[in-house]
Amino acid sequence: MGTGAPSVDALAQGPVSGGVPRSAVRSCHGRGDGSVTGTKYRAVGRYRSPDRRHSMSGVLLGIGTAVPDAALHQTDAIRMAGELMGAKGRRLRAVESLYAHSGVETRWTSIAEGGRSTYFGIGEESAGGPTTGDRMRKYASVAPSLAERAAVDALRNSGMDAGAITHLVTVSCTGFAAPGVDIELIGRLGLRRSVQRTHVGFMGCHGAINGLRVANAIAAGEPGSVVLLCCVEVCSVHFQYEPKNGAATANALFGDGAAACVVGGNGPGPRLASFGAVLVDDSLGEMGWVIGDHGFEMSLSAKVPLVLERSVGPWVDKWLAEEGLDRSDIAGWAIHPGGPRIVEAVRWSLGLDGSAVAASLEVLTRFGNMSSPTVLFVLERVLEKTQGRVVAMAFGPGLAGEGVLIER
Repeated sequence: MGTGAPSVDALAQGPVSGGVPRSAVRSCHGRGDGSVTGTKYRAVGRYRSPDRRHSMSGVLLGIGTAVPDAALHQTDAIRMAGELMGAKGRRLRAVESLYAHSGVETRWTSIAEGGRSTYFGIGEESAGGPTTGDRMRKYASVAPSLAERAAVDALRNSGMDAGAITHLVTVSCTGFAAPGVDIELIGRLGLRRSVQRTHVGFMGCHGAINGLRVANAIAAGEPGSVVLLCCVEVCSVHFQYEPKNGAATANALFGDGAAACVVGGNGPGPRLASFGAVLVDDSLGEMGWVIGDHGFEMSLSAKVPLVLERSVGPWVDKWLAEEGLDRSDIAGWAIHPGGPRIVEAVRWSLGLDGSAVAASLEVLTRFGNMSSPTVLFVLERVLEKTQGRVVAMAFGPGLAGEGVLIER
């Protein structure tokens, strides 16, 4: 989602602001192999009696994050986009402006850099680029290894052995295959053959929080369970050669990545205290993610930042009030960076200062919008630097918002 360039893509417009004790999480550091390390956290449950509180919420034991090996810097991304879209003259200048105002400096891609005929390295290409079938085959070939990197990090940072995992929750909205990433992870990680699987599919950028809700319900409701959650997205395969309805904004913002976390039912660590959700009234047509003939197609309305600015604050206030809290009780905010204007809209709606969204904008700058894993990249940084309660939130088609309150 996005900041200040052509009005048709207003979402991408706007200024850009700016292993451990089982209770902390390292910040994300890129390594030479393209992976990114994570760590762990602490939280406390809902405002009920202490005994029930601890029995009703899961513990976040470790986070791991990963990106592909290939970095695509913005100057190269602009050149490639112009070539793939056949943009010239005024249209090329519009693409350059859109990318320049996206807030992204580097994104990471599972698709090798190349020209119009070699970018995907698959299939016969028409004017719209590779078919959806060709793109799905590329997704299936690269998503498992990316997911594995993040999961290995999460396991290491949680101090848990793969054999301890009882449940696996996977999240993705950029590809379909069966057997899929979940089955691949069982073999690659050496998980039990009896591990119980759940997949959260096609929910968009807030999918990680939906996955956390599932993991929390399992960990809190089944004594002795340990849940591995893994989100993986290969957004690059859906680059639109002939973008419409705001899809050029998606081209400018999205990159590939994966994030994972381990959730247990007890022990020291940040606790998943409460989950919130909202479906914003009269916003059904503001954002979409549909399957087309040449990849999945995103539609984005220029109104999304305005809708979020007027709706996020009231939603969060109601949710926190149900927990006996208000905004002043929250020490840190992990806001999914859909784009600079999205971050700014949420910041204004919540009455936050610029420092509260620094982690969100850093992730956007360094990695782009990776869809579902992105909020976990932000959460990792916020938990490392913040003592006290944290709220993480993300938004997707609906318009829908999802959030989690983490207590330590």
